[in-house]
Amino acid sequence: EAQIPGLDRSDRALSSCSSLVALHPDEATEEAVDFAVGRRLPFVVVPCCVYSRLFPCRVLRDGGPVATYEDLLEYLSQKHPSIQRTALPFEGANVALWSTFSD
Repeated sequence: EAQIPGLDRSDRALSSCSSLVALHPDEATEEAVDFAVGRRLPFVVVPCCVYSRLFPCRVLRDGGPVATYEDLLEYLSQKHPSIQRTALPFEGANVALWSTFSD
């Protein structure tokens, strides 16, 4: 499970949330997805920057590095089979990854 710095104080508030929304969360993108997946909490995340040099240990299932925006989307999508993609109607980093975890 991901450890988010400063989460100890916020954990009580976050544990009562019914969903998680993160729009262009930069370095916190993976932690937001991990937090939601770990708790089966419905979420939507709109990733932006890849930060491949900051996170060199991110690797796709095929062993390739996470080096592009598409790689990042694939890497995050691989965290749970229910994660979906939706293109949003604006330019730039506009792909929402989301799941409701409904079975």
